[in-house]
Amino acid sequence: MSHDVGQLPEGWTLTRVAEVAVAGSAKLLPLDRPVFLHAPSGDLEKVPVSLIIQIGDLCLARDARDGDYLMGQIDDSGAVSCWSSYGDDLAVALRAL
Repeated sequence: MSHDVGQLPEGWTLTRVAEVAVAGSAKLLPLDRPVFLHAPSGDLEKVPVSLIIQIGDLCLARDARDGDYLMGQIDDSGAVSCWSSYGDDLAVALRAL
């Protein structure tokens, strides 16, 4: 299993992420953590990701297919369970936290 982590967009640091999110801290999670999106049908869709950021109890995962940021939480199994997409602008997604 790989423990690689994604790279923040150019110009971003974890300190800046925490500041924009108005949070105490932020950390990058390994990309081998499963990420799922709740589909409108009620099914869970496994999402390939290029970045997972944990900010407090919430996570933002960047969908590797289109660059959109998905918001969710780590569930009891350790996977990130996401409920919505917040577009491809990290600042907008962080402000939605």
